[in-house]
Amino acid sequence: MNLPTRASFRWLVPVFLLLLASNLCVFLTRGWEDSYLPTDYASLYYPLDAPSIRGWKVEKDRVLRLDLAWNKSPESWQVFVDGRPTGTIPGGNPLRVRVVGGLYDSASEPLGKFRHTYRLRPLPAGTGPDLDFKIYALSSEIYLKGGMHWPKGMVLYLVYTDLPVDQFTRRPVSDWVDDYRYIGAESLAAADRVVRDEMGVRDSDGTLERIDKVTRFLKVRLAACGGVPRDDFRWMNPWLMYQDMINGPGKGWCTQHAQIYTFFANRAGVPTRFVFGANTQKAVIVYTGHSWAESWVREENRWAFVDEDQSVIAVRDRKGALLNTADILHLCEHDAFDGVTARVFVPNGSVSVLKDWELLDLKVAAGPNSFATVPFASVCWLYREEFGPQAIIKYRQPPNVEDVRDIYPMLLRDRTFALANVDRYLFHPNPAYTNLHTGAAQTYLLRRSLFAALAAALLLLLAAVFRAGRP
Repeated sequence: MNLPTRASFRWLVPVFLLLLASNLCVFLTRGWEDSYLPTDYASLYYPLDAPSIRGWKVEKDRVLRLDLAWNKSPESWQVFVDGRPTGTIPGGNPLRVRVVGGLYDSASEPLGKFRHTYRLRPLPAGTGPDLDFKIYALSSEIYLKGGMHWPKGMVLYLVYTDLPVDQFTRRPVSDWVDDYRYIGAESLAAADRVVRDEMGVRDSDGTLERIDKVTRFLKVRLAACGGVPRDDFRWMNPWLMYQDMINGPGKGWCTQHAQIYTFFANRAGVPTRFVFGANTQKAVIVYTGHSWAESWVREENRWAFVDEDQSVIAVRDRKGALLNTADILHLCEHDAFDGVTARVFVPNGSVSVLKDWELLDLKVAAGPNSFATVPFASVCWLYREEFGPQAIIKYRQPPNVEDVRDIYPMLLRDRTFALANVDRYLFHPNPAYTNLHTGAAQTYLLRRSLFAALAAALLLLLAAVFRAGRP
């Protein structure tokens, strides 16, 4: 390899300085909320912790082959056909289930009437949820009689299931959980004592009970701490923020409340991620000013919408299923709130007026500092505004620190804050969910290209320096 000569300085130095200036210009003039990349619902809400299916096909002898995606490995599966147990199959992946044999063979049952339900139950008991699906059979004769060309004697099997079935990115819930190592062992131990001794969280508590305890504690402790946060809160970790708000002059908006809830929920054993909203105007992202969280409820294999600032800790549809942010966004788009309920924190006694929401006069029967279930439509004024057709929902990956905005000296205040911002700016943008087209791919292509060119120019410059110093 030919190293650059001394003469290379004449063009390497100005090229390096030009690329450095270009990188700084793009970094300093970027929009506040443009460090994100749109992703799909499945990648955000179907983690490996809940079973899903990558694909399936019918093999020889009428055996259905299921390519399962799950981070658990049951020892075996009990098979039910139309509610009746028919035996077990080995664990492992892929699964092979003889679903169209024996009593249900097409020789003993017309294909037109072949409609059966199947359930696979993972063993031992308690390993995870059942896998349910239906199978209908169609003969090629149906198409041939109608005049459509179709291979004679071919049988089609239609499979219906509520399980997600596709080839998409599946991540474990743990990928979203911040371990907060950057806070320090002493601070984490102090936070864990708060969770255990003051919140009263116990190992025997279920996920929803833990969410109740964390929320109740924070709503009481931070009741008088609402207000404009100071600039330091943008880089400060949530434990220091919490300490400053309860022991000092610190005030916080929804962002600080959501960060503190996310921190304590994770310390309480509830996997939780920080979520915040944005909107677009003429393809420019504008910060809307609201943040919340989502907690993974393992008993139901669902991400639950939790807005500690607005006292909403669970939203359920008319069937009782927990709803996430994207679900609520679509409900708001279509004003479809019939049968949808919210679990809310009620601070003031048995007959209270909930005053955490504007233009709201809702009386509920509940004890002091307890929870009540109310129609979601009565507490969703903020979400109607936030979750419009132009909404962009961003999901923060660990570490749970803010994005730098305007006050760039903050990058010098905290190492974790600085590294996280650089990483998001270049390599790992926060994923987002939106109905809109965005130019995020071009944004990151420009950033990475400029950075790569700067790195290459630096290497060549260092090589020239090395060459110049040789005899």
